[in-house]
Amino acid sequence: MVIQDNKELVRQYAEEVFNRRNAAAIDNFVAPDEVDHTLPPSLPANAAGTKRATEMFLKAFPDLHVTIDDIVAEGDKVAVKFTSHGTQRGVFAGIPPTGRPVTIQSYQFARIANGKFVEVWGVDDQMGMLRQLGVIPALFGLVFVAGLGAGAGLMALVRRIAG
Repeated sequence: MVIQDNKELVRQYAEEVFNRRNAAAIDNFVAPDEVDHTLPPSLPANAAGTKRATEMFLKAFPDLHVTIDDIVAEGDKVAVKFTSHGTQRGVFAGIPPTGRPVTIQSYQFARIANGKFVEVWGVDDQMGMLRQLGVIPALFGLVFVAGLGAGAGLMALVRRIAG
């Protein structure tokens, strides 16, 4: 029964916190001494950091919707694959609002005790999100052009040495 309860906790968390945009409910799901390994270095890796990161995300993507694609549990651990959809309407990680929609694939692994998250690890497709926001093409365009220049110079050097 504990395994089913843990899976249900993950489902309720996604629904209440993200789909209903209720960051205040985080306290109902996250232990005060939680360790969140998913947060950026600028935030504390605890429940307060989780709440701040969630609030920033919900503000930047006010129409955010999370869908759980797959969930597996064993003992006190739950692994979940989920997809987030939203439109960037606010500043996110220093990126001004783009008005662009994004679809982000994420994986999370959580340890649960006494009906609350106590430790969380996760991976988000951040590169995909930045590409969808239009941030990556500009950066990669510069890198690509610089790479072509360096590559052309290297090829000229190789031809000169070989020739």
